[in-house]
Amino acid sequence: MTGFLKKLWYSFAVKKEWCHIHELPLTQKILDIALKYGEKNQSEKIITVCIRVGDLRDFVEEITQRYWDYLSIGTIAYGAKIKFERVPVSAICNNCENIFYFDWHDEDKPCCTKCGNLDNRLITGMELEVKEISIL
Repeated sequence: MTGFLKKLWYSFAVKKEWCHIHELPLTQKILDIALKYGEKNQSEKIITVCIRVGDLRDFVEEITQRYWDYLSIGTIAYGAKIKFERVPVSAICNNCENIFYFDWHDEDKPCCTKCGNLDNRLITGMELEVKEISIL
């Protein structure tokens, strides 16, 4: 286990601090995609990676950038900045087909803003995709 991961584990397991550990494997996956793209295009450096992230993913930008900075050491992606394009949470009402946005942090179940129905299905909010990679 590397020093960084030991420190992360210590923070989570021993000190009981909240750690955003779910960003780590997803950041690794994004890095893999960016490196593959860079290799395919024979680039010297990856400058930025823009990712489209649904608000329900609960990605913390600062944590993701820190993981990126650590995971990308020694690669053409080292020093690249992650840009986030946030996608708000929306649903469609199964009663009147109204599309509405809602704050997923709210404790109440989201209801249709037109008819008040609680029977709805999610449309957006779970996205996670690499939208753009800037290279040299």
